[in-house]
Amino acid sequence: MIRQRSYPLLCALLAASVLACNTGVEESPQPGIVRVTLQANPADTTIIILTDTVRVTDQDSIDVKIFQGKVFSGVKFATIFRTITSYRSEDMIYNVLAREAGTYKTHVLYESYVPPTNYTKLQLGVTATLLKFRDVAPIPLQLRPNDPPLLDFDVEFQVSENRVTEIMLQIDPLRSLSRYRDLYYFERKMRVLGVRQF
Repeated sequence: MIRQRSYPLLCALLAASVLACNTGVEESPQPGIVRVTLQANPADTTIIILTDTVRVTDQDSIDVKIFQGKVFSGVKFATIFRTITSYRSEDMIYNVLAREAGTYKTHVLYESYVPPTNYTKLQLGVTATLLKFRDVAPIPLQLRPNDPPLLDFDVEFQVSENRVTEIMLQIDPLRSLSRYRDLYYFERKMRVLGVRQF
């Protein structure tokens, strides 16, 4: 029979042994953040309209639609969202000719929590809707008939706990335009410019 005075001591020892026990379940890792940015190539500033070579001004725009962003680790993927507070996928339109501080603006397409691991691919939908140049009527843009709406960028990058991995994309907005009869195609000349981690 246990004495009443030693009962609290026994309870404390039992509790300590339970807390020190290894359950075999690892703690879930904290997520990292993937940020995807897009900037037009600073060297792509002129376009030929009819017979004139025209330089881009602040009044001009090419509206590019971005949608269905994903990052892949092998066959597994994570959907990425517009901001870290977003909870659903959105279609977003950006004027890739927009300027800031004398050069093309850098747009943040996605900034999203994802599991920390090594990734091998970025996928996102890219189309264009409208070209607007001064003194020219707005021109509807479309993909070529056989071009899929989703683009794959084979890029290896690591996402670490509580850190930001930024994938920088670059587009040639004017060189992406081509004319066929009365149609204007958007050929999406895009590339990964670099990856960095904060």
